[in-house]
Amino acid sequence: MMPRLSTRFAAASLALVAACDHPIAVVTPHAEVADLVFADSVSGAVLARTTDNRTWTGAPLQLCVDEVRTLLPQALDFRGVPVDLVSRRDLEIRGESADALVAWEPLRGRGKLFALAPGTTRVRFLVWHLTHADLVSPWLDVIVHPRAACPAAR
Repeated sequence: MMPRLSTRFAAASLALVAACDHPIAVVTPHAEVADLVFADSVSGAVLARTTDNRTWTGAPLQLCVDEVRTLLPQALDFRGVPVDLVSRRDLEIRGESADALVAWEPLRGRGKLFALAPGTTRVRFLVWHLTHADLVSPWLDVIVHPRAACPAAR
């Protein structure tokens, strides 16, 4: 007796799913971050922004030794729509420095950039999603001025 068409279709579908190399869970929502914007926490002014995650505009960042600058990062998706970094508990902004002149402290919805020593360095930021980076920014130039060269108001 010949199996019905629906039975053959079901068997073929099951074989196709069984042959798949990855679990079905990979189709769960994923943070598709395309660009980063960093604003000053006091003035709200945009300090730096990536363009197609290839270059920075507004660079370099300028700091003074011992200055702690609180930055407000904003991740943008491929349509330019903000990704909410505060309510998304699975995302954080991590920072890497080319050397020890500056350090990044990630905080919920913001981060602190510490100027530790004078000189010129580079930092890059990662949008970290649980166990991996969804985005790695290009290197951003940072200039840390000696304390004597900084205005008193800073």
